[in-house]
Amino acid sequence: MLDKILNRELIKLKVDNLYREPSAITKSEAGNVIYQNDKKLVSFSCNDYLGLIGHPLLKESAINAINNYGVGAGASRMITGDNVIYQCLENKLAKLYHTEMALVFSSGYLTNVGVISALVHRHDMIIADKLVHSSIIDGIKLSSAKHYRFEHNDYKHCEDMLKEYRGLHKHCFIIVEQVYSMNGDIAPIDQLRKLAEKYNAWLITDCAHGFGLIPCASSDIYIGTLSKAVGVLGGYVCASKVVIKYIQNKARTFIYTTALPPMVIAAASSALDIIGESINDTPIKLAKFFCKNLNLTEPSSHIVPLIMKDIDSVLHAQQILREEGFLVVAIRPPTVPTPRLRFVFSVNHSSSDIEKLCEVIRRNKLV
Repeated sequence: MLDKILNRELIKLKVDNLYREPSAITKSEAGNVIYQNDKKLVSFSCNDYLGLIGHPLLKESAINAINNYGVGAGASRMITGDNVIYQCLENKLAKLYHTEMALVFSSGYLTNVGVISALVHRHDMIIADKLVHSSIIDGIKLSSAKHYRFEHNDYKHCEDMLKEYRGLHKHCFIIVEQVYSMNGDIAPIDQLRKLAEKYNAWLITDCAHGFGLIPCASSDIYIGTLSKAVGVLGGYVCASKVVIKYIQNKARTFIYTTALPPMVIAAASSALDIIGESINDTPIKLAKFFCKNLNLTEPSSHIVPLIMKDIDSVLHAQQILREEGFLVVAIRPPTVPTPRLRFVFSVNHSSSDIEKLCEVIRRNKLV
């Protein structure tokens, strides 16, 4: 009976062109070259912004950790899954964000869900940008707090809501993303920080897509991921010692999940040594080069969306690019409100790759 009910839903997804399946990579080479079903593709969809996934130092660190600790953690961090290399990684993160402490989770999703649901309670309020990530939305729902959404990047609308609702709630948290993953635009952090101070609120900034590429303005709490610029897996939160200790004791997604394998932590720690406190703007420069070639508006970040009129159009465009040797994944509802091709630029891309991509886009009139 359950199969019949769910199969009807699956059929509807297929009819609406919203059905999705993973597409396995059979082989990968240096840079952004991958193979799917033996077809060679230059990927413009991978979040390996700084090209660290295949870095020799990360590989060496992971192998050494395997030799010293094995391939798994064996338990949650509160049992026996913690490790001295965890502490090393967290110290590096806290230093990079200029905070007292940091705490590493098993994924970015678990970080957002765990941090928000731990810090925010029933009598509090959350005011979040309309386009925040699904993991933030899930954390908000689990918190049971009253929540409001302001128009995307509209800090004046955010203030209107604060004026109207702040006095009705005990505590207030403003939640935004530093760089919005599907739009590529940047949050007005400075203005939101001023609003947080004015209305006795705390600002939480998700730096998942900006870390290592774009400086992050001052915030009360920073959330991020180790799976993008860092090139590995995991998530983290950086804040004061008291906030981190509270999250450590209250965040269910931290307490009740197996710790990341030591090899992952070791590789991430080495990645932070490579990244340091410097900002690598090469991906953003390449995104600007791409947009200039196509007479598109100059982007704010390394992520460039190409909005399509409907789902059929974006799937057709994805297929054309694939046939020409490029992987640019079509992003469809419910991930985004409007279908789009999402171009992601990294240090691994070359100017010639981008010129060829632009030529294909122009020739097929995709813009």
